[in-house]
Amino acid sequence: MQLPLVDINSIADSFHDLANDVTEAYEDIGQPSSGEIQPPDLIMQAMHKLFDLLRALDNCRIDCAPIPEQSRKDQSAMANHDIHELGDYGINLLIDISICAKNLKMERHSRELENLTFPLAIWIARQSGELSTLEPVVNALAILANTVGEPLYLEQLYLLTGEIQDAVSPLLQSDRDRSNPNRPWRVLLLNRAIIATRSHRSELMEEAYGNLVEKLPEDAAGFFRQGMEQMEALNYPDHVRDIVLRYFHKWSAQRTLH
Repeated sequence: MQLPLVDINSIADSFHDLANDVTEAYEDIGQPSSGEIQPPDLIMQAMHKLFDLLRALDNCRIDCAPIPEQSRKDQSAMANHDIHELGDYGINLLIDISICAKNLKMERHSRELENLTFPLAIWIARQSGELSTLEPVVNALAILANTVGEPLYLEQLYLLTGEIQDAVSPLLQSDRDRSNPNRPWRVLLLNRAIIATRSHRSELMEEAYGNLVEKLPEDAAGFFRQGMEQMEALNYPDHVRDIVLRYFHKWSAQRTLH
């Protein structure tokens, strides 16, 4: 399975095809007025307007005439803020129409619409925007990670995950409330380390594990213990086992000392 294209036009085309099917299905059942299903045509219209705005912002970054230095900084800060706000709005619109598709029993469409949050989030990150709606993006990443098996694609997915992590808003990265083990920030870091392990690339594993123990030290011992169990169950290569074993010994010892 190939990874999705991180291109605003490709994302828009995929959205249009999926959303059009959902709108037709909604119309076929007589547009229920009960309020249980949000009209998908309205979401579709809003999303198309948003894609036009995102294209305009993207084109402005490339084509705008040179401006004085201080004005350039002010304009850049404003553009980044716009990307953040519009990107967050777009991710939430995708979730709204995904829920609509699910209510219409269109499970594949619902899943694929939510999965579009991942390439959209990457695009936002590449425009220097922040990500503050993270849960659907992490869900889409998990689906991708579980369907990609080739080492090359896993390496690419790992790099994309790093772009997501770097773009997450400072508030979410501060991880102040750690009471919820399913919080998207934690799941993102754990999944990044799992993807690195499955890639069998030593340098990716070292980077991801270092990232994990720095940001989620309380999860390190459990993660590497489970990793050792996977090494036995799935017959990983020796060099992968060696790295996991080293981190397992280190963090099991630290846990014992504490």
